[in-house]
Amino acid sequence: MRILSVLVAAGVVAAQVGAARAPTVVAKIRVAAGVAPCAAAAAGGSVWVSEYGSPFLLRIDPATNRVVSKTRIGFGSCGLGTGAGSIWIEDTSSGTLSRVSVKTRRRTAIPVGGQPYDATFAYGAAWVTSYGEGDVERVDPARNRVVKRFPLQLATGVVGAFGSIWAAGGDGVLRIDPATNTVLARVPVEAAGWTAASDDAVWVTSPTGLVRIDPATNTVAATIPIRVPALGDPAVVGGLVWVPEIRQNAVAQVDPSTNRVSGTVKVGSGPFVVTEIAGEAWVPSWKGADIWRLRP
Repeated sequence: MRILSVLVAAGVVAAQVGAARAPTVVAKIRVAAGVAPCAAAAAGGSVWVSEYGSPFLLRIDPATNRVVSKTRIGFGSCGLGTGAGSIWIEDTSSGTLSRVSVKTRRRTAIPVGGQPYDATFAYGAAWVTSYGEGDVERVDPARNRVVKRFPLQLATGVVGAFGSIWAAGGDGVLRIDPATNTVLARVPVEAAGWTAASDDAVWVTSPTGLVRIDPATNTVAATIPIRVPALGDPAVVGGLVWVPEIRQNAVAQVDPSTNRVSGTVKVGSGPFVVTEIAGEAWVPSWKGADIWRLRP
């Protein structure tokens, strides 16, 4: 997340360095000032975007690139996942996990540990990290309550991949078996932050860049230097790992075949989370007032 964008007539193309191809900006979807759009997810033919600065979940029609409805949720919302007919959103300031029905858009508020930082749905359950409580929590969608906690200091990012839940925090990265509710491995990563997964790796941000973990050995396979402060929540899009550089208003693209940064894409103000949806990258401007939709 280093060079300025270039606008080409009606087709807007973000410039980048290196070998990666410049993506096309399909749309920049406007939202109200100050709502701090944070993260996106797809379900029920819509794209859903959390707002950190106001207690609402947006529903966007990807055919028209317009906001078509808003659902009231908790405060300080960002990380989200989809499953069991619902959107699951962590509400950092409210200390809740919001479950919003895709069909009815009704919200169920589930109490979780203090300062939840990320949420996902995988292997039949919702999972949320509690930065304040220092754990990863499993939520049963049949009972809408926390049924298991796994200690993890400063728990931050979480992702489901390779039959496991991978959660990052101050203790490194935990690999959890959702079938047995046991910790399979602890991978040492200093101040592990946000997470993503590709076909053959788990990716975790750290103060020095992006760490690649081999799920076959549960070891660090590579560290890709990204020498900027404040990296956000990455995603794999078009075969590259897109890593938000929050203060640079950009996204670094890491090539897994070389374990190097292959390019940098200029986006909106303060990108915090990248999400892959139908082969495209959705990047809300956390410090701005729009949501960028890019096609690799």
